[in-house]
Parts: sequence; structure tokens; C-alpha cells
Amino acid sequence: MNLNALSIKSILLIFIAIITLILIFSIVIFVSKYSQLQNQLAYSQLQQSVEKLALQLDREIGLAQQNVSRLKGYVSILEKNFGEADENVAFLQNMMAEDLQFENNHYSNYIALEPFKARQYFNQQGKLLLVHKNPSLRDSDRYNKPQHMLQKYWTEQSYANDPRKSWYYLSKQNQGLQIIPIYFDTDYTKMSIFSISQGLYRDQVFEGVVGISILVDTFFEEVENKIFGDTGGMFLADNQKGILLSKIGKTGSPKLLFLNATERESLGLYSNLNQSFWKDILNQDIPYRTIKNDKEILYTLSSKKLQTLPWTVVSYQQTAELKKDKKFGTFFITTGFIVILIMLILIILILFKILVFPLSKLLQMAKTVIAQPSKTLPKLQDNVAIEIRHLTEVFTQMATKLIKINSERTKCIKLLQASRLAHTEQTQQIEEYKGKFAKTEVEIKNFHAKNQETRLQIQKARVEVQKHKLEAQRAKLQSKAASQTKAQFLANMSHELRTPMNAIIGYTEILQEDIQDRGQDYLIPDLQKIHGASYHLLELINNLFDMSKIESSQMDLYIDTFDIAPIIQDVVTTITPLLEKQSNLLKLNCDDALGTMSADLSKVRQNLLNLLSNANKFSKKSTILLTVKRETEEGIDWVLFHITDQGIGMTQAQIKKLFQAFTQVDASPTRKYGGSGLGLAITKQFCQLMGGDISVESKFGYGSTFTMRLPAHIDPVENS
Repeated sequence: MNLNALSIKSILLIFIAIITLILIFSIVIFVSKYSQLQNQLAYSQLQQSVEKLALQLDREIGLAQQNVSRLKGYVSILEKNFGEADENVAFLQNMMAEDLQFENNHYSNYIALEPFKARQYFNQQGKLLLVHKNPSLRDSDRYNKPQHMLQKYWTEQSYANDPRKSWYYLSKQNQGLQIIPIYFDTDYTKMSIFSISQGLYRDQVFEGVVGISILVDTFFEEVENKIFGDTGGMFLADNQKGILLSKIGKTGSPKLLFLNATERESLGLYSNLNQSFWKDILNQDIPYRTIKNDKEILYTLSSKKLQTLPWTVVSYQQTAELKKDKKFGTFFITTGFIVILIMLILIILILFKILVFPLSKLLQMAKTVIAQPSKTLPKLQDNVAIEIRHLTEVFTQMATKLIKINSERTKCIKLLQASRLAHTEQTQQIEEYKGKFAKTEVEIKNFHAKNQETRLQIQKARVEVQKHKLEAQRAKLQSKAASQTKAQFLANMSHELRTPMNAIIGYTEILQEDIQDRGQDYLIPDLQKIHGASYHLLELINNLFDMSKIESSQMDLYIDTFDIAPIIQDVVTTITPLLEKQSNLLKLNCDDALGTMSADLSKVRQNLLNLLSNANKFSKKSTILLTVKRETEEGIDWVLFHITDQGIGMTQAQIKKLFQAFTQVDASPTRKYGGSGLGLAITKQFCQLMGGDISVESKFGYGSTFTMRLPAHIDPVENS
């Protein structure tokens, strides 16, 4: 055969002949084979559906058994006592809720303890922990979310001694895994469920039960909704008792012709029906079997026993409907082959009409145009060979030329457009620059005029500034001289005053001893008042002396390394008599290992006494808390002293002037509490001299907290 002489028409005719022969041969072979397999395929859907569903139900029961084993391990949380009892219960119930989220049929987890275990863990008569899903959310995505599950517990022990509670009683009698038959939980969940539970035993002693409940509605849903045609479906039955567990259909359903069961557990297949074949069907795995029901209607059944439960899954369909569907399928297969063959012939005829003849004509026209554009187009002739190859060559030449021409034309258009756009943008920029230039000229003229005026104002301002600088320097020198004079005066006066005050204090102590020896005790209160007033006046003089030293920069630090705990105890011993006068109680809260610190011991001690005296003065019949701890911040070791009282407290306005020298928080003529106003000011100055600081938090009427923060190790060189 000369392949170069073949046309598209010849090739299509040969192709359709070959396809027709292949289709006819395939139809004959397929129909023959299909007839042989028809009986087996007619029942395969019933058998496969039963086996698939039985495997799925067994898998869900297996997962439930695994969850029960996991729940058993969770009980060890109570034994190890990780936290408080309520915290352990909350943690345990959260873990139970997490387990429930992975299977839609798993409805609840429960842990129930024997009374003696409930008393051991919770000091209660009983303990039943229950976590279950919210039935109202069953059709939403939140149904399986742990955060939407309900967590409950009961402290009564009725479940422990009631044989009717099969979920508890059966596990109490047997240590193995127990499958509890379907029951309606009237006490806790108010739902129809069946359970898988296991007892908790230690050394053969029963301690409680853990388990998981499966909701009957969801577990039976797929079985009850399965449909085969108009008359077929599925059901679950107890192969030991012969009870039909699931329902067959709703009232009026054609499926009820098989077994009239619109409710669950309403029909006994062994006792209520006079049909002996049910025991064989429910207790064996039957691929398919044909039976007659009580209405003498022929049905085909397939059954599969569950491995984990004494239940059997059964599928059924009227035999006549089943075979009718298969015959109908054979008819459709044969008809389909014929339709495909007819469509193939129609497609080839259409291809001849819309493709072959136009291509031949187009080829002739293309050749004429290329060879002699001005000549009349030739007519289509018969027996034209290899049209497609010629047409491809011609159109390739034309396409190459057109592509080249279009490419060059496109480039020219783009260059022209770009040039026009650039010219337009340049024109706009020139116009904008002209406008800006004119505006700038006006602004420059205005600026020169304003600049001249500004220079005159600057010269005047400089003269005024120089004048104010001289006045400020003069005032600064006067202030410094006055401050030094005041500080020197206070230092001299305080030194001169302390000597006679110490003499007065000494003489009053001597007089008290002499008067006691002479038996004139009635004079002692007056001498004590003189002694107290003298001691108070000496304290004021010392404060003045310290303040004058600080202001005159003559205050020195004497750095020693000392243990913190003994100095705290010394301060407590010193302040105790003052606390007793106010009926206050001092409570200590110190870290176990306070260690040592390098600081000015006397100033640390004085600061603590000032703060505790201040807290005692503004409190009465209350508790004062002294807290001492260490902390490290940015590589620096700090010691923190917190003094908390339950006194009168302060307002924000009072806090602002708290550390000012010679200032009282209550400056009214009728103020109740005395003081010079120097104690806290000196305390703050001492803290700052040692590289620390003091702060206060207070609420009026609720007390105050003073925090003294000092570095644990003060460098004498840096501080000096």
C-alpha cells in the first residue's frame, strides 16, 4: 500500500471499519461473561456492605476498649497526688473530655470509686466522675469539641451497692473487660447507651470502675439508614437472645414488609416468629441466603457476626427486586455499546462534513494565493492526496511571515507609545518646574524681608539672655552661700545642743534611781516624762545634724560586710517596746538564705528603725509585716526590705510630699500625729547615698507599704 497516496477520507473509513469490528467482538464476549457472573454479582453488594459495616463497628468497639485501658491509667493521677483534690479532678475530667473527641459514637467516660477509696482521695462517701457530650449539639461541629462537653461528679455512693447498676456491678464481680448490654441511663445521662467497663483492682481488692459509654442513636444510625433499592436495608440483632436491636423503618416504609419493627428491641426473632432459620443466620457468617418471611415474600439475606459484641449485622432485599436490578443493568450495558457505536459513526460523518472537505478546499485556495495572488482561486478537485501535510507546510510559511511582521509592528507601536508617554511626562514636569520656580522666587523675596527683621529680634534676645544669665549666676552664688551658711549653722548648733541634752537624759536616769532608793515613787512619772521629752528632743537634734551633713556633702559611709539576719533580729528587739505601746504585732517574712551584704550597717539599721517606727505610729492594734528577700536584676544583687502596715494610709497628694524635709503629711493645726518631718527624708537620703532608693504604695484608709531597695554589695570607691 502506498501510504503517500492515502487521504484523510480513506484513513477515516478504514478507522471506522476497524472500530466497528472491535466493538461488535467486545459486546459478544462481554455479554457472554456477564451472563456467567450475574448470579454472583447480584448478591455481592449485600455481602460487601455487611462485612464492611461489621468491620467498622468492631473497630469502634476496639477503640472504646483502648480508651477504657487509657482511662484506667488516668486514675494513677489521684494516687500520685500531683496537686489539690479539686485540681486533680479538674485535670482528670479534662483528659477524659480529650479522649471523647475522636469518635462520634463515643458518648461518655466515667470513673466510679468504692466508698473507702472516695474517702481516701476526697474525704467523701462516694465519687463518680462523668464527662459526656451535649446531646443538643449533636448536629453541630461543637458536638465533639472538648470545651463544649459536660463535666459532672456525684459524692453519693448509691451506685456502689445497687446490683441494678450493671455498668458497676458486673465489673465488681469480674476483673476482665465487661460489655454492658443496652440500657436507658435514668440516673445520670438520660440516654439509651451501652457501656464497656473494667474494674480497678489492687492486690485482688476491688477499688472502682472505669468505662466508656456509646450512644445507641449514633451507633445504630448508619445501620438503620442503609437502603438497598426500595425494599432492602440492614439491621442489628443479638445472636444470643435473638432480639432485634435496631428498627427496620418508619411507619409506611416498604421495608416493613420484611419485618414489622418500627421500634428498637421490640421483636424477638427466636420466640415471636415461627421461623427456625434465624438462629442459623444470626450465629453464622452467611454470604447470601434466600428465605421467605411470614408474608411468603422471597428475600435474599447476608449476615456477619461482630467479633467484639454478641451481635450480628444482617442485610436484606427482596429477591425479585435484586434480580430485576441486575437484568436492567445488562440491558443498559448492551444498549450503551450500541449507542457508543452509533455516536462514533455520527462523529466520523460530521468530521467528513466539517473537517475533511473544507480542509481540501482550503488547501487549494492557500496554494493559489501563495503562487499567484491575482489569479482566480481554483475549484476543488477529486482524489487530492495528503491534504493535511501540504496544508501544514503552506500555513507554516504564512504563519512565519505573519509572526515576523506582527512582531515588528508590535515593537514599533510600543516604542511609539513609550515615546509619546515620555514626551507628555516631560512636558508636565517642565510646566510643574516653571510653577515651582515662580513660587520659589516669591518665597525667597519674602524670606529676605523676614530674615532682616529676625536678625534684629535675635540681637535683642541675645542681650536679654546675657542679662538673665548674669542674674541667674548671681542668684546661684547667693543661694549656695546661704545653703552652706545654713548647713554650717545647723551642724554647729546640733553639736552644741547634743551635749546638754545627753546631760539632761543622764541626770533624769540618776534621779529616777535615787528616788526609787528613797521610796518617793510618786515623782518617777514626772521624771520619765522629762526623760522621754529629752530623748525625743535629742532625736530631733540628731536628725537635724544628719540633714545638715547631707546638705553640706559631709556625710560619710562606713562600709562593712555583715549578716543580714542578725541585724533584722536586733532591729526587731529594739522596736518591740514601741510596738507594745500601740498594741501592734510585728510579723517577719524572710528568705531562708539572706546571706550577707556590704553596706553602712548603722544607716541600714537606722533606716529600718525609722520605717518601722513610722508604721507603728500610724497603726494601732494591727499587724505590721516586715519582708526581706534578695533578687538579681541585670547582673546586680539587690536586698529588698518591705514594711507593710494596716494603718491610716495616704492619698496621692500626701505621697508626693512624703519625703520632703520639714514637711508633715498632715500639716493642719489639728493634726493627730507628731514628728519633725525629717525621718523619712533622711531615710531616703541614706538609701540614695548607698546606691539604692525607697518607694511607697498606699491607699487611704487601707495602710501603706514602704520598699527599701539596697545593693547587696556597695563599692566604697564608687560611693565616695
